[in-house]
Amino acid sequence: MGSAATEEATFLALPQRQKVVLVMDLVESVRLMEANEVRVIDHWRGFVRHATGSVLPRRHGRLVKSLGDGIMAEFDSAPEAVAAALDLHRHFDGPNVTLLPHERLYLRAGLNATHVFVDDIDIYGSGVNLAARVASLAGPGETMTTAEVRDSLTEGVDAVVEDMGECYLKHVVAPVRIFRIGSAGPVPLLVPEREYTRTTQPTVAVIPFTARTAGAEDFAIGELVADGVIAQLGRTPELKVISRLATTALRNRTLSISEVEAQLRTDYIVSGSYVASGSKLLVTAELVDAKTTEVLWVERIAGDTGDLLQPASEICQSIAAASHQAILGSAVQQAMYRPLPTLAGQALMFAGIAGVHQAGREGFTFSGRALSAVIDRHPRHAEAYSWLAKWHAIGANRGLQGPASQKIAADLAERAVQAIPDSAFALTVSGLVKAFFLQDLDGAGRCYARALALNPNEALAWLYTGTLHAWQGRGPEAAQAARRALELAPIGSMQYYVESLAGLALLCAGDLPQSIAVLRHSLRLNAAHSSTHRALAMALTIDGQAAEARRVAQELLRLEPGFTVEMFMRRYGGRADPHARTLAAALLDAGVPRG
Repeated sequence: MGSAATEEATFLALPQRQKVVLVMDLVESVRLMEANEVRVIDHWRGFVRHATGSVLPRRHGRLVKSLGDGIMAEFDSAPEAVAAALDLHRHFDGPNVTLLPHERLYLRAGLNATHVFVDDIDIYGSGVNLAARVASLAGPGETMTTAEVRDSLTEGVDAVVEDMGECYLKHVVAPVRIFRIGSAGPVPLLVPEREYTRTTQPTVAVIPFTARTAGAEDFAIGELVADGVIAQLGRTPELKVISRLATTALRNRTLSISEVEAQLRTDYIVSGSYVASGSKLLVTAELVDAKTTEVLWVERIAGDTGDLLQPASEICQSIAAASHQAILGSAVQQAMYRPLPTLAGQALMFAGIAGVHQAGREGFTFSGRALSAVIDRHPRHAEAYSWLAKWHAIGANRGLQGPASQKIAADLAERAVQAIPDSAFALTVSGLVKAFFLQDLDGAGRCYARALALNPNEALAWLYTGTLHAWQGRGPEAAQAARRALELAPIGSMQYYVESLAGLALLCAGDLPQSIAVLRHSLRLNAAHSSTHRALAMALTIDGQAAEARRVAQELLRLEPGFTVEMFMRRYGGRADPHARTLAAALLDAGVPRG
């Protein structure tokens, strides 16, 4: 028998026991040690003496190992293990009274009941590693446990237990049901399962605008402004807009910001006033942070009263777009200049979504970090999984991601659909990943069709349906879907993206005038998006506008040095259809190198 086989046989001969494993460590130990090594070591030695000399003997536990900033212990009883963890958390309550907030010592703990291999100095097994993974979900002062431990506890007698739902742990294939023992700590990493029905979207209330002039018609103007702004903001996936019925009750009431916030439970308030003189209208609008009462944006907008009767009112669109940008900008500013763990979930989500469509590498890279942090905190947040999958797809299309992006994006998209099978957005992104990475165009089409059956107004599903039809050389269907996507396009950071892909679909459909117009408008919104320059160069070449096509191609090459026609063909999802060769020839004629 070989040495490896002998070692395996010896290891398997170790006695097995059913144990409750407790893993406990000091939160941010590296930072604390760097700040005051001697003090932290002294406190930690005192903690270990307290654990081995008092708590563990009293709770019938055995210290397995102490690693300098963490301990592992084993117990025969789940109630005893839980009681020990809660006792050990309290050890630093005394010292923390005299320490500054950033100096305070907190423990985090994980528990798992499992079969272990036992010898004189250690315990072994995958269940031991799982206890350590569970501990990583605990915030400062918290204890997390698996269902195997929770099933051996009596709620309210052994401990207060709260269901945190299923969580995905690093290097653990299947999700693990996690429970919190005791109350939440000062900075919890997870929220309870019951909280997952709550949205991480910021809430916006639009109050009917107040007339500065008297007249029967003035009442209607204020209502029309509010209606138009609500309609525009309601098309943005990042925001939750309070119903018109709820805000109308506050019309012409002199309420403070805090009173409106308490009444509507909103994060942001859009309000204002106006002066009407004949057909002329002057609107003053402002956006306020309901929590801080800070004015984030204010502007005076001149227009015509007839504009308010148009489906796409310029006045209302201007107010909605500026408000959306101010809210988004506030969240991104917080995220960019503060450590991620200190940010609220909605700020992280907002920053992540905003950065997905940013042209700059720094903002785009930060977007991936922010969305990953949302998933770390909320392991069942389907929308975050979908956005991160989309981030990988867009990054690969821009040449910013490596080959590993394909598998990562596919896994993220699948998790999102598994979490919420009836999410139109999750299905849409799943289709994008199938089409872009896996070249499964039929599977992508089924995802888009299912998404539109669930939500006929899902703009991205229409957009990607148009792109898919364009790749397949189905021009009329591509144009129809692209035009529907443009009708539903949300205001804000995604508008240029929708117009860019819709413009390409219209190009493939042969509608050169609309394609060129849409692509030019997309570039006015984001002049640094290389994919739009690429599509416009092709459209202009095919339309016979050779000189302008060359200028656009030169800008493309400035934004993406080294780009070639061969790279386009490798990235383009419709490369198998004959129309792709026409597009490639147009790029070549515009001055893009062959390869």
